[in-house]
Amino acid sequence: MLPDYQVWITPKYRMDHYIQTLQERSRVNYNLRTFLQEHSYLEVDVPVLVPSLIPESYLDTFSTTFIAPHMKPVPAYLTASPEAYLKRLLSMGIHRNLFYLGKAFRNNEPMDGVHNHEFTILEWYRLCPDYEAFMQETEAMLKAVMPPAYTDTPWERISMEEAFRKFVPASELKGKTFDSLSSDRFTQLYVQYLEPNMGTRGTPTFLMDFPAIQSPLSASKNGIAQRFELYLNGIELVNGCAELGDGAALEQNLAEEIRIRSELKKSSIIPDQGFIDAMKNGIPPCCGAAMGIDRLLMVMGGYQKLSDVILFPSSKLFS
Repeated sequence: MLPDYQVWITPKYRMDHYIQTLQERSRVNYNLRTFLQEHSYLEVDVPVLVPSLIPESYLDTFSTTFIAPHMKPVPAYLTASPEAYLKRLLSMGIHRNLFYLGKAFRNNEPMDGVHNHEFTILEWYRLCPDYEAFMQETEAMLKAVMPPAYTDTPWERISMEEAFRKFVPASELKGKTFDSLSSDRFTQLYVQYLEPNMGTRGTPTFLMDFPAIQSPLSASKNGIAQRFELYLNGIELVNGCAELGDGAALEQNLAEEIRIRSELKKSSIIPDQGFIDAMKNGIPPCCGAAMGIDRLLMVMGGYQKLSDVILFPSSKLFS
């Protein structure tokens, strides 16, 4: 871990760390791109300044105003994910495996060492509805960039139901099953008991099969979403799923997200009707996932804070 500024840290020590960090980031990005391109993915560029967003109940956004000569000012946002525009491309008939590697933004993030308001995201979509095969490909991709210590054995897989039985005390559940808890209670127990135990036994862990109510953009069956998260050392690296292709069901789910945002007194946003219309038009059966590159670099390097791998972190820029 690179310590915060101290007198005894020489400029050369700090510069060596910066150069090493830049080289490692470049290596990881190159290897991820190479893997995806070798597996028939096409890299695409999508906007990060947009007029509307996918409503997500617990996320805060960066809002601004788009101004141009001879135009009425228009509300605008920085995106938290490239998802809406990647799926637009799929809906338009670009039936290819797609990925985006670039910046995303989330406001009101905790200054806890594992969040940064501006971050680098890899998001990718494979034209394959096979949830298990997509997890296997995700594992293979990450093994192409991770140290040998994480690549020699198959990675652990555990269902949400099994994880709740294993890690959450029965007294906390009060007779309820994991998929019958309120959204707030599920999240509280998940953060308190599950996350700290994921990926802590020498290899990364896939946590699978979330409650459908927690996964509004995921395909589901019998109340269980085909969704996974990948953890290492208690840190979430990847969030993926078999994508929900039912545009009408998606619209209902997003309406519920808007309702929850209102209950939580989150700022109102303009919902992305273009995204909803694209989903109603239909996308090919696919799986998708997103990964935080900064977190990946942090856990691979054995660091404790994102500021050790981001040269200009929000915590320093805005302190």
